[in-house]
Amino acid sequence: MSKWSRVGCGYERPLGDSEYAFFPASQHGLGDMFLHIALRAPKEVFREERVKIGWSIIRRRHPLLMCKVLVDGDDLNTTRFSLLPSSTQTGALAEAGAALHFTNKSKDELIFDYMNGPRLLSNDRLSYVVISSPTSSSATEAPDHINYSLFVCATHFIGDGAALNQSVHDLLCILTSTRSDEELKRELDEQHDWENTLPPAFETRLCTPSSAIGKAAAKVNFWQTLGKEIGGHAFSRTHRGLQRAVFVEHAFSETQTAVILAHCKANNVTVNHALSALCNVAWGRCTSQSTQLPMMMYNAINLRPHLTDSVSTYWYLALTYFNVILPSFVPSSHAVFWHRARLVKSQTHRAVYSPFMVSRAIQMASCRALRARGLPQPPAPVEAIIPPAPSIALMGLSPIGNLDRTFTRASYPPEVQLHSVTAASRLKPGGMLLVQYTFGNKLWLQLCWDEMGFEEAHMERFWEALKASVEEFLC
Repeated sequence: MSKWSRVGCGYERPLGDSEYAFFPASQHGLGDMFLHIALRAPKEVFREERVKIGWSIIRRRHPLLMCKVLVDGDDLNTTRFSLLPSSTQTGALAEAGAALHFTNKSKDELIFDYMNGPRLLSNDRLSYVVISSPTSSSATEAPDHINYSLFVCATHFIGDGAALNQSVHDLLCILTSTRSDEELKRELDEQHDWENTLPPAFETRLCTPSSAIGKAAAKVNFWQTLGKEIGGHAFSRTHRGLQRAVFVEHAFSETQTAVILAHCKANNVTVNHALSALCNVAWGRCTSQSTQLPMMMYNAINLRPHLTDSVSTYWYLALTYFNVILPSFVPSSHAVFWHRARLVKSQTHRAVYSPFMVSRAIQMASCRALRARGLPQPPAPVEAIIPPAPSIALMGLSPIGNLDRTFTRASYPPEVQLHSVTAASRLKPGGMLLVQYTFGNKLWLQLCWDEMGFEEAHMERFWEALKASVEEFLC
C-alpha cells in the first residue's frame, strides 16, 4: 500500500502507480512542469527574505514540494518519497532558500533555459522558485515598482498544472498581504500534523469494485475501451539534430474572446471541446496522410472529485487519461465543425461519467507503471474483442480553463498588476504540447515542440492552421 510510515524523524512512502509511471522519464527532466507569471509589483513584495518566508510557508502546507525521492542503488522498485521536516524556523527558511533563486533573466531566457538546459529539478529537489527582474528600469517607471518574472517549477509525478497554478496564487497572496515578515514567520513555528498533511497515493483513495463479478466486469470494460480507441494519424517526426524546444503563444483580444465564448455557448460546447475540433481542422488542412483512419487525441481527467477522503494539501497527482476520436477529413461547413465539437463533448461526458471510470483509472495506472518498469502488460481477457486497428494518438491537449478564477485580481493589492501566464513542461525528443486557457479575459494558445524532432516547418504550418481555424470558426 502506498501510504506513509514513520522512519526515524521523518516519513516515507513508495510512489503510487501513477506517480511511478512518470518517474523513470523524469530522471531526464521529461514532464517537469513550470509556470511563468509576468507581473508588476512594489519592490517590497519580492524582497529575498519575504519570498523565502512565503515559499517556506507554501512548502510546509504542501509537503510533497519539499520531499526527496530515495532509490536504493539502481533498483527503481525501491523508489520512495522521503520527508525530513525541519523542527526549527531557521531550518525551514534555509530549506526553502535552497530551492529559491534570484536572477535578471528575461521571460524568454527563463523558459528556453528550463526547456533546453540542464535539468533544474532533481530527486533531491522536486520544486523550485526563480524570481527575475530587469537590471535597469525606464525613467518613466515608479522607482519602487518593478516588472517581475515569477517562475515556479515542480516534477509532474507530485502533482498537476492545477496545483501549480493554485500554489503560485497562494504564494502571491502571502507576499502581497499586509502581514509583516515576523507575523508570517509565526506559521513556521506552529506545530504541524504531518501525518494528516502528507497525501497517500491517490489509487488508495478510490473506491473500486470489491466483488469478483464487479472486478471481472471492470477488467473486460477496460480492455474493450482500449479496443475502441482507433487512430491512424501522427505528426511526421524525424531526427534532425540535438533536441531543442521552441515555444510560441498567441492571445486573442478581449473582444474576440467574448465572441468565441458566446459562439461556444450558443453551440452547447465549451472552448475545451472546441479546441479538439480546431486541432482536427488544422491537422486536416496541413496533412497529406490518408483520411481513411480517424484521428485521435488524448486528454486528462481530474480524479479529485472521486477520492474517498480528504487531505489539507492540494499537491498530489490524481489524473487519468482518455482519448477523443474524430474523422480525419476537413469539415465541409461550420455546422459540421460544431457537430464535431459536440462529438468531443459527448465522448468526454461518456469517459468522465462512466460507472467504470474509476476502475479504468486504476487499471490504466497499473499498466502505465508496468510499462515504465519495462515489464510485460497483463494479457487481455478472452471476453475482450480488440480489433486489429492502429491506436496512434496525434497529440495530447492541455486545456487549463479559466485562470482568472485562480488568479483572482481582487486577492491582490491594486498596485500588483498581472500581465501574462505561461505554462508548459519539459519535452521528450520529438515531443510537443498544446496549452489553452483564458487569462485577463483573453483566450491564449501556447504550443511548444522539439523543432529538431519534426520535419522542417511541419509544426509551424500546424500552428498557423490552428490560429486560422479559430478565426474562421469561433470569431
